[in-house]
Amino acid sequence: MLTLRFDGESDDEFRVRAERAVRVAKVLVSACLANRCMLRYIADPSLPYTEDSVRVSPTVRVEYEEAIAIGDLGSCLSATASKRWGDGPWVMPLEPDDEFFPDRVAYVYRANSLYNRRFEQRRRLKELLGKRLRPLVETAKRRTKTLFLDLLTREEADAIRRILNMEPGAFWRACKGTTFHNFPPRLVQGELDFGCEEA
Repeated sequence: MLTLRFDGESDDEFRVRAERAVRVAKVLVSACLANRCMLRYIADPSLPYTEDSVRVSPTVRVEYEEAIAIGDLGSCLSATASKRWGDGPWVMPLEPDDEFFPDRVAYVYRANSLYNRRFEQRRRLKELLGKRLRPLVETAKRRTKTLFLDLLTREEADAIRRILNMEPGAFWRACKGTTFHNFPPRLVQGELDFGCEEA
């Protein structure tokens, strides 16, 4: 028979634990119903959110040392089970201004997140290398240094030196995320408003 009691748990211990769980659930539901994003989703008839559904399964923050996952508890724990984001998980109530997706888990990376720094560095390396050489980033990430350097052609090594101003060994470490570099910023075309209106 399935039971909610722990082995050897007395009636009083079970009652205290159950009352604590109810208090936690009330806090999670109240915070979810106070969240502005959730209120928009409840008001939208095309989405499956109602006040009753939120009371049954509130959207929560599952916090780690380096990142936060926002979604229903089961989805967040499942989606983050293989992540290496430091200490955690801690289940916390939503903040009033948290934004999240109605149909999937949202990730918010903290400023100290090594995971996100590695991801952003690899993305920038791919942008700088261009379409033809971008596969080198994934190759370096997945191979040992010796194997990567052995497979690297002279033209590819020269391109790494010319475009990134670094040696192939330093490139491999950057792709692995063991070192971080300050690459040139992305060039963004701005739009200037000259106060002219179209006729």
